[in-house]
This record gives sequence, structure tokens and C-alpha cells, in this order.
Amino acid sequence: MEQKTIREFLNTNIFKEIFDSLNIGIHIIDSKGNTIFYNKICEEIEGNSKEWIIGKNMNDLVQEGIYSESIAIEVINKKKQVSKSQTVNGKYIYTTGVPIFLDEELYMVVMNIVDMTKIEELRFKYNELKDINKKIKNELNILNKLELKDNLIISKSQQMKKILMLALRAAKVDSNILIEGESGVGKGVLSSYIHNNSERKEGPFVKVDCSTLSETLIESELFGYESGSFTGARKEGKAGLIQMADKGTLFLDEIGELPLKLQVKILGVIQDKVFQKVGGNKNIKTDIRIIAATNRNLFNMVEEGTFREDLYYRLKVIKVKIPSLRERKDDIIPLIDYFIKKYNKKYNFNKNISVKAKKTLLNYKWPGNIRELENEIERLVVLSENDLILESDIFTGDIGESNCMSLSNDTTFKENVYEYEKKLLKTYMKQSKDIHELSLHTGLEESTIRKKAKRLNIEISYR
Repeated sequence: MEQKTIREFLNTNIFKEIFDSLNIGIHIIDSKGNTIFYNKICEEIEGNSKEWIIGKNMNDLVQEGIYSESIAIEVINKKKQVSKSQTVNGKYIYTTGVPIFLDEELYMVVMNIVDMTKIEELRFKYNELKDINKKIKNELNILNKLELKDNLIISKSQQMKKILMLALRAAKVDSNILIEGESGVGKGVLSSYIHNNSERKEGPFVKVDCSTLSETLIESELFGYESGSFTGARKEGKAGLIQMADKGTLFLDEIGELPLKLQVKILGVIQDKVFQKVGGNKNIKTDIRIIAATNRNLFNMVEEGTFREDLYYRLKVIKVKIPSLRERKDDIIPLIDYFIKKYNKKYNFNKNISVKAKKTLLNYKWPGNIRELENEIERLVVLSENDLILESDIFTGDIGESNCMSLSNDTTFKENVYEYEKKLLKTYMKQSKDIHELSLHTGLEESTIRKKAKRLNIEISYR
């Protein structure tokens, strides 16, 4: 079939209508590279009119810069199908050039042109949705973990929900964490929660209370010691808590009480991941994550020179501040219900608490926070005479002593605290059969109880 006959056939109305009805561009070029057909979709995609482009040679159009390259010319040269992505007229298109042969000679090239711009937009939106979906999935995983969390963490208030969300995100990385908050707000519980949701959960969680050990003792407890390091040391030496926490988490509670000398050594552990035992000169490698907690203002201590600035910033890579219980009252009633249930189970009781009693507890300031609330609920469960804990039970103990301090203008704050601690410790002693049970009830270490009793001039006795 001659080229003239081809053009006549391509320009028939029926042929043009068929090709114009397609949703892809059809661009037909003869064996010399001249355009002989250009359908309506091609005009829309490439921005050229068929009247202008028909008859023009593709080599010339490339030289003029109309096209950056010609797939049709590549097909003519290679005598085989070629497919490529291109950007034409600001649109992302995908073109396939198909050679048509007649009597083994190249007859024409049919170009199929697809506008991929919308598809690319959809792909981009799809990837965006995938990212959003991934974020939502991560958030749902966090929320699921919040629902499945240890019941010791009550998070009905928005403040605590945000803190737990932050804690779960922090658990996924290995950065050091500084937890701030008043005594009894749950800093230790939160640190354990972070560990249990981290990649280190299979490793040890080692707690060090920096406020209860002397400078000499805390150094040997933290770093361990070699044989014969000091009088009273074990002959075989001792591994320290840092060594015991390897592959896990070291929780430094009340870090503000750590002496400056030991702050330097802890800084070395963070920076170099090595330490030396007391009396030793051998570097021991360690792989630990440090979570520190304090009820003091470390920033002020830095300004005062009682806490190292470099250690402060090393510890507070992630900072979490737990609000006091009086700042998140939405948690008080759920905590009351939880502790009632806990101590009913522990002591085999079936006690409930009245609405008025709950209201009284809700309106209290709780200077001791959750620890104080738990201790009070345990006392109420143990000492209330009836199965329903009443408002009156909150104020009267089993020995007829008031557990709410009656304040006098003649006594100082320090004196009131001293008397209240005295009464509280005596109440716990009456609930306990030995020092171990007393420690469990108060949440204090046995050594701390003995020191406190000595300071308060109380003789330790049990029920």
C-alpha cells in the first residue's frame, strides 16, 4: 500500500472517529519519520494541533526543541518496540512505539501515548495515605498498649494519657530519659512501664535509690568493687548494679541526691559505655539505657553548682514531667477503685466505699500523691469496721487517733510534718507482722524505715 493511500485511509471520517473515541493518544509516523496521523487525545496531552503537526518530521521537531527526544525515530532505527516515560507539556506521559512491517519492510510506527499525570497524582496520594495509615496504625498500637497496660498506671486524665503516649514513643528509642515530679507521683512505675515496652524488655530493670545510700556505699553498689578494695569487702569482690543492668535499663531514682564525684563517673558511663569497679583499673563495657528520676529542680541545682550541667543535659534527652495528683483529679476516683480492689484481694475482704467518702478523698490535696492515696486506701480497707467505708472512717483510725492533722498557730510546718509522720508510721506498724510486711505496706526500703523510726524517736513494733 502506497504512503498516499495510507494517508487517505487515515483521514477518512470513520477512522478518525474510531481513534478519537479512544482514551489514549494515537500518533502515527511513516517510515521516514513524518507524522501522518494525530488523534484528539494527543492534542489534549501534548498541546499540539493535528493541523500543525501532520506532515512534520520528528527529527526536525526534536531539533526545534518541541520534543526532547523522539521514541518514533528510536523505533525506526532499532526496528523494534520501544517504551519510555517522558515529560511533555508539563505532563508525565508513558509512550510505546510499535513498528508495523509490510513485506518485512518497516511500514509505519504507531505511538500509544498515555497521560500518567493523574495516575502519578493517585500514586502520590496513595503513598501519602500509606504514610498516614502507618501513623494511624502506630497510634492504634500505642492506644492498644495503653489499654493493656499495667493497672498500676491509671490514665483517665488527659495529662496522664499524653504522658503515657510520650512514654510509649520514648520506649521505642534508646535515648536517656529524665522523669520529674513530686514524691509519690509514680516516677518509678512509669520508668518500669517504659522498660517493659522497649526493645530491652527481656533484659534486667535495675533500680538504684540514690537518696538512701551513703556516698561510699552508693559508689560500690553502682560500680561494684574488686577483692580487698576496702575493709569489709568480699574476698571475691562484687559486681555492681551497672554491670547487673547490662542489656537492660538502669533506673536512677532521686538522681538529684547523687554526689558530684559520682555524677562524673555516671557521665563517663553514658559517654564511653565503660566503667571501672572500685579498686579496679580494668575498663568494663556496658550496654545500658539510663532512666533518671527526681523530685528536685535539677536546672536550679545546675545554676547552684550542686549538679553537673553536662550530666543534666545528657540525662534530659527526653524529659517527662508527671503532674501531681491534685493537678489531675480525674485520676483520683479510678485510683481509689483500683486500690480498693487490690487490697480487698490482698486481705480477702469485700469492702466498698461510699460516695461521700470518695468525695472527701477527691477534695483532699494529697501532698504525698499516689503513694499517700494508696497507703490511705489500704488503711481504710484494713481498719474500717464495716464493709462500706464511710466518710467518718477517713478521719479516725483504730486507736482513736486523728489521721488528719489539726494545725495550730503555735506549731511550725516542720513540726506538723514530724507529728504526722509519727502517727502514720505507728498506724502501719499495727498493720504489719514484721519489717518485710511493713516495707511492703509503706513502699519504703527496710533501711529507710529504720532510719525514719530513729529520727522520729519511735520503737519499731508489730501487731
